[in-house]
Amino acid sequence: MPEEFVAVFEDEHRQLRDVLLEMIDAFENGEEERATEAIETMAELVGPHFHYEQQALYPALAEVLGDEQAQTLFEEHAQAVEAARQLAELAEQEALDEEAAAQGAELARQLLPHVEGMDDVVAVIEVMEPETVKKIHKAQKEAKRTKPTLAAVAKGVKKKASRRPVRKAAATKVRKPASKSARKPPARKAVTAAKRRGK
Repeated sequence: MPEEFVAVFEDEHRQLRDVLLEMIDAFENGEEERATEAIETMAELVGPHFHYEQQALYPALAEVLGDEQAQTLFEEHAQAVEAARQLAELAEQEALDEEAAAQGAELARQLLPHVEGMDDVVAVIEVMEPETVKKIHKAQKEAKRTKPTLAAVAKGVKKKASRRPVRKAAATKVRKPASKSARKPPARKAVTAAKRRGK
């Protein structure tokens, strides 16, 4: 189950990365229509994605990582949502002048680390209890079905930021290997076994 959700999660991030790179290129080349289309695609993707991250993924991560790291995650998430919201506002303008295009490219660049730097998050997801990952995956599927808007997600982030108590660490169980030997690569197991036999 973790592998199935991780594959979906990573695919969503790849899609967002590609749209953001397309958007930056369009802004830098003064291609207003292409930039606007990229913003609209981004908004469609990030509404559901940010929603389930906010509702299910980050609370589960917070329980594993502890107060300080959780607070950093929530702050980075809020910054990414705000950058996406500002990009969506740009798309509503009648025309994008040079200044707006430069601002759009900068906002898209601010979003890139959120979609590219997920290796640490994936590493934590992979050691969560299957039941926890199942709940996150269920929230992802529900968000994809209901398609929350970026505006609704941004509103929710602001509300949560004003009243969020940060959870204590270790409430979410983490899977552990059955024994020390289970963590060793097969080659190391064979060497250890051979040493025990005196070979």
